[in-house]
Amino acid sequence: MSARTSLHLAAEIGGPPHYDAGHYLRLAKLAEDGALDYVTLGDSFARPGLDALAVLARVAPATDRIGLVPTVTTTHTEPFHVSSAVATLDWVSRGRAGWQADVSTTEAEARLFGRRPAAPPAALWQEAGEVADVSGRLWDSWEDDAEIRDAATGRFIDRDKLHYVDFEGSTFTVKGPAIVPRPPQGRPVTVIDATTAPAREAAARHADVVHV
Repeated sequence: MSARTSLHLAAEIGGPPHYDAGHYLRLAKLAEDGALDYVTLGDSFARPGLDALAVLARVAPATDRIGLVPTVTTTHTEPFHVSSAVATLDWVSRGRAGWQADVSTTEAEARLFGRRPAAPPAALWQEAGEVADVSGRLWDSWEDDAEIRDAATGRFIDRDKLHYVDFEGSTFTVKGPAIVPRPPQGRPVTVIDATTAPAREAAARHADVVHV
């Protein structure tokens, strides 16, 4: 007898930019009522619009079950901040966060930041994979019982249960530990769209969910 595999259903709730959080909340609740597993919300430096991760942090308290997966562009973004932001979304959603890694490939987008020129897609996806790797290490840098909150002794955390990550990537280093406690899921779900060849190796190595 062959093993059964589950079919997971998702919907993208982006489109033309809206500046009313209620628009995204209505779409997320519609998806939740329709028994979908998660929603994605695209983001890019190339077009105007609200920050996808911040929007889904607003949606999180008003939904109960559905997974929330914003796009996070790893190019030009500090990996430590990526890890902290996704961990925060996992906390405010009570363990329903994911994130979809993406890269920024154009000179026009690079000029917005003024730090480095655009790089080849293969190098950018290598970096994106490293961001996914170090994010997981940062989420693991707090043990589950690191918070003790002992008012009698004035101790909030057990320092012995926080750990450095000492990660060296191709374009960045991260020492750690995280500043956000370990997320409810432990490691929020990492999603990669592998419809382009340069993304496939990163997806194979680092993604929990692959869009094809």
